[in-house]
Amino acid sequence: MANLLYPASTGHYVDDKFSALVEPNLFAGNVMQPGISYTDKYQVGPAGQIMVHKPGIATVSSTAPGADFTETVVGDSLITISLNKQYNRARKIYGATVASVAYGIAAAELELAVQEVRAAWNLDAVSAIVDADGIRVASNVTTVTNANGNDIYDTIVDARQALRALKANPDTIIVSPTTYGKLLKSDEFQRAVQIDNQVIRDAYVGRIAGLNVFEYESLSDAAGNLTNINGTTDDITWDATNYALEFIVYDHDALSIVTSVDVVGVFNGMPRYNGVVAEVEIVSGFKLTNASRAILKIHDNSATENLS
Repeated sequence: MANLLYPASTGHYVDDKFSALVEPNLFAGNVMQPGISYTDKYQVGPAGQIMVHKPGIATVSSTAPGADFTETVVGDSLITISLNKQYNRARKIYGATVASVAYGIAAAELELAVQEVRAAWNLDAVSAIVDADGIRVASNVTTVTNANGNDIYDTIVDARQALRALKANPDTIIVSPTTYGKLLKSDEFQRAVQIDNQVIRDAYVGRIAGLNVFEYESLSDAAGNLTNINGTTDDITWDATNYALEFIVYDHDALSIVTSVDVVGVFNGMPRYNGVVAEVEIVSGFKLTNASRAILKIHDNSATENLS
């Protein structure tokens, strides 16, 4: 880059100086929050995998008063949560660079490393829902809108209803930016503004139909990296051209995430090199422990598969 002349072409060269400010990079939001959009209740300490007992249940029928108990052994099953995902990032900084810049480069590099790992971690967490065995899939040819006919609010209520029919307790919805925009335009939220202007003022939805709403910019990537998505009758062979994952409704207590390693820091690079390194590493496991507690809403442009 050429030095600047004041005035141009006939004046004096001006000195260059770097700003102490740094232009931020863009990352998808951190949608995974413990106790809100997932559970970490199975976090029990160092382990390679965690085994969770799921007791069996049976139907109880009424009897005549005074009848004896019927003793029955009800078997259980095991759910395995494997800590099989490692995320690490090491951003190397030479000492000469640290001494030559006007901003806190080590802190900035560490923050970026955290965000890079967090982006991958969130994507795998959402993918664990999408790729769960036996997850319910609602698919239609017409995308959800904020108008009458295929109204987005009705579609979300239908998804919640489908899970409640299975006796699940859905409390969370993750939506794509497109779906979030339609939520902001929906008649239900326009009417809600009469009570609270927060929807229009802050573009914040918050809750709908008893569900906490999370906008996730990388929602499509959670499905785009998969080959098949399990449906109620057939598998969907994901087609990024014809399909769009519009939202996921689920019970946050059914999405379990456990983490056994958590290292974040800036470390001396000596004696390998003169400088420092910003390092982040975590090892986690993700599991949707009950597929009947989640449902996907997919927009199918091709109309070749129609699951419900």
